[in-house]
Amino acid sequence: MDRSDAELLVAASAGSAESFSAFFRRHVEPITKYSVRRCANPDDVADLVGETFLVALQAAHRYRPETDTALPWLFGIARRLLAKQRRKYVGNRRLEVKVSNAFPAFTQSEEDSVASAIDAARQAPVLEEALSRLTRSEREVLELVAYDGLSPSEAAVTLDITPNAARLRLSRARKTVRNHLDSTTVVGSTAEEARYAL
Repeated sequence: MDRSDAELLVAASAGSAESFSAFFRRHVEPITKYSVRRCANPDDVADLVGETFLVALQAAHRYRPETDTALPWLFGIARRLLAKQRRKYVGNRRLEVKVSNAFPAFTQSEEDSVASAIDAARQAPVLEEALSRLTRSEREVLELVAYDGLSPSEAAVTLDITPNAARLRLSRARKTVRNHLDSTTVVGSTAEEARYAL
């Protein structure tokens, strides 16, 4: 029988590399997917995944299970590290502009990201308009539930809010998106699929 995340983390905090390896293998895929959707390039993804599990190992002795899985806890760690990563990126960009007195050119990975964003905008403008109507907190909960597969209670742990607050934000987000999609002529399967996914 598989050991629970809490049991693996207790053993890892006591020095069991095998337990932490099992914990890592269990959760590396969803944390990588979370990172891919939110990072600008593969190096940032690798950094975020690696740092998330490093912090998890360092904090394993403080883990207190709030759900059946430690995944929301890991998402919370990744979310805080991502905010730090973005602040660092913005600071570095500002410094580059100040030093060179010109805006830097896009790297190849940034060009690819821009091209992907343009394609997505062409394929699903109605959905993007609907999502833009959400508050940041509503969109965060919707993304954690719709994209990352968490339950509202697990999303609450990730965002450090109550489960009721998460369910309320999710309900408002879904209603806003549905109302917008219902009031707009939807072109393309992406927005149509999104309506049924909500």
